[in-house]
Amino acid sequence: MPSGTSLCRAARRLAAVAKKKENDGIMLQVDSASTSAERQSPLVLAAQRLVGRIEGLVLEVAKLRADNAALRREVRDAVALLETAGSASGNGRRAARATTAVRSASRRRRRRAHAPKGRATPAEVTADVVRAVLVKLGESTAAEIAAEITSAGAPVGGRAVRFLAERAGATTRVGEDGQRRYRLG
Repeated sequence: MPSGTSLCRAARRLAAVAKKKENDGIMLQVDSASTSAERQSPLVLAAQRLVGRIEGLVLEVAKLRADNAALRREVRDAVALLETAGSASGNGRRAARATTAVRSASRRRRRRAHAPKGRATPAEVTADVVRAVLVKLGESTAAEIAAEITSAGAPVGGRAVRFLAERAGATTRVGEDGQRRYRLG
């Protein structure tokens, strides 16, 4: 985004170009009885209004920046005062926590990396276990097989069962309900 001073310069150039076009005779000639304000083109007037507004905005932004700098100094002084008061009171631990909270809120937080997961499926759940459940249940879905193994005491999910059923030599077919069904043989 352009700065306020560059916008002022651009608006002034626009006003100068409009004034030059007016002086070159591009505008309609008005009789000499009218005042100079009446002879100015609408483009020049609009450009002058724009320049005035932009200059006002530039001044307002400068005031806001000065106020912001003053507020930042006040906050720094207040934090220093809290640190001093905490170390002088002997209960520096509480003051240190408050200071740390102020500092951490101002810093950008980083996400912690996830720890490596390891094995999600219990080691006792193997392809042989899935094969035994398929013999017991017959043709069934991965969710049904997982529920049977989980009820026996080893929590396992359907995705792991799908993987283990393939390793157990089960064949897959899509049932009428659209779900994959596993069976031996």
